[in-house]
Amino acid sequence: MLETILKTGREAGFSTVEAFGEKIRRQESDGAGQALAQHEVLSDRILVRAFRDTGDPLGLSLSAPDSRQVKVGLAGLASGAALDRRKNFAHWLPASAQKVKLGIYDPGIELWDESQAADLREKLRECLLSFPGLKLNKFQFSRALKKVYLANTRGFFAKYKKTHFQVQASFMLKDHQLELSESRTYSCDFDPQRLVARGANLLGALAADPEPAAVGGEFIVMSPEASAQVLKEFSPGLRLERSAVRGRGTAASARVSIIDHGAMDGQPGSAPFDDEGTAAGEKYLVNKGVAVAAAADIRCAFENGVASTGNGFRDERGIFPQVQFSNLYIRPATESLPQLLLQARQGVLVYLVKRTGAGRLAGESLFSAYGYSFAGGEIARPVHFH
Repeated sequence: MLETILKTGREAGFSTVEAFGEKIRRQESDGAGQALAQHEVLSDRILVRAFRDTGDPLGLSLSAPDSRQVKVGLAGLASGAALDRRKNFAHWLPASAQKVKLGIYDPGIELWDESQAADLREKLRECLLSFPGLKLNKFQFSRALKKVYLANTRGFFAKYKKTHFQVQASFMLKDHQLELSESRTYSCDFDPQRLVARGANLLGALAADPEPAAVGGEFIVMSPEASAQVLKEFSPGLRLERSAVRGRGTAASARVSIIDHGAMDGQPGSAPFDDEGTAAGEKYLVNKGVAVAAAADIRCAFENGVASTGNGFRDERGIFPQVQFSNLYIRPATESLPQLLLQARQGVLVYLVKRTGAGRLAGESLFSAYGYSFAGGEIARPVHFH
């Protein structure tokens, strides 16, 4: 079908045509009681991006099309748009694909074992026994098999398949409730004990009647959850189209390096190439506090005179790729937690943060933080600060 689209697009008068196919089979299990409700969703779509010699590309979305639908759709696309003399980026589309071995597919998903979700929920319930007072309120498990196909008239043709497993669990301690989510590409990588312990630690910081604290020059040691939340709030500034620092410039503390790596085995955001065919790889966006690059797709890179970083991905509704991250993370410290606490001597161990609004100065954000004070390597009283 992709070959038919490319051929039909050229016959309709387009100089360059790109066809993106995606098939997804998703099964979800959820429920608070003994029985889990099961439901399945199937998706089969093809998205087309067509270029004339000049001007912006035109787009078309088709659901499980046949050749007649393709012909009618592309003919309507070709006749319905005015001519544009602006230079476009069609010649920047990749012309070939390099074979990549990447661990993002779990062959066990082909079995679609319905007992998998129930077994995982039972293991979570068993782990709760180690944390008195902690309850599991809600549970949801989903698994998806995704097949991606990409081709263009410059000669590119490649495909890959990937699996995605996700568990969402809502925990409750006293009057506090918290929902946690974990995603994996291999179902065996879930650690129920660790997930429950995370919930207990985070809720413990909320439910321990924390004392107000005025944090100034002390060190702050952040949990993975707190780091991820802060990174999520500020990540729009790491996209080239919204980057506040073009080129080199101070973006963070010298202790902070931020990386986007789309070719990591076993990570949910990984793919051998983005939705435009640009190969995935490791990209330092901030290196020891200095902004060294910004995430870009082909369109954004072309407009700014730089190379694409392989961050062009389509969402569930959009036809064209947009700048999105794959596996964005702050490079963690190499020391263990006890070593970090000893090095810092005195400070706050932050388990949970939530953005509450803008700060007093431009570009600042105000966060509400929960955690524990520490001194001399020992964790002390629970604290809450902004």
